[in-house]
Amino acid sequence: MDNVAKQTADLLRGIIRSVDKKLEYNIVDQNEAGRFSLQLTLRGKEGLVSLATADLAAATHDAVRKNAVRQKIKRTRDGLLSRNVVDILGTKAAKMLKQADASKDDFRPSGFRRQGRR
Repeated sequence: MDNVAKQTADLLRGIIRSVDKKLEYNIVDQNEAGRFSLQLTLRGKEGLVSLATADLAAATHDAVRKNAVRQKIKRTRDGLLSRNVVDILGTKAAKMLKQADASKDDFRPSGFRRQGRR
């Protein structure tokens, strides 16, 4: 049984290294029956992936399952690398409204305007 666990750990390490060599991972919990979670860390950002143990066990023999596990890990890694920041506080909208209000106060018509023919 120890040999199977070592093969599974080596397979998981190989899949993660195929996604990104600098990606660090830790197994977080195995509370739920048949599932476990991986905590992925990259450049100070953290993400969580939940995988089925049956998928990982089948991945040793089935390339389709192996690719499915790889895609789940890769999707989470891509989320860590994305620069899109979710504005949950609405500060961006508040800043835009404040700038729009300030621009109205700055607008003063000049005394010089184009006049038609005399």
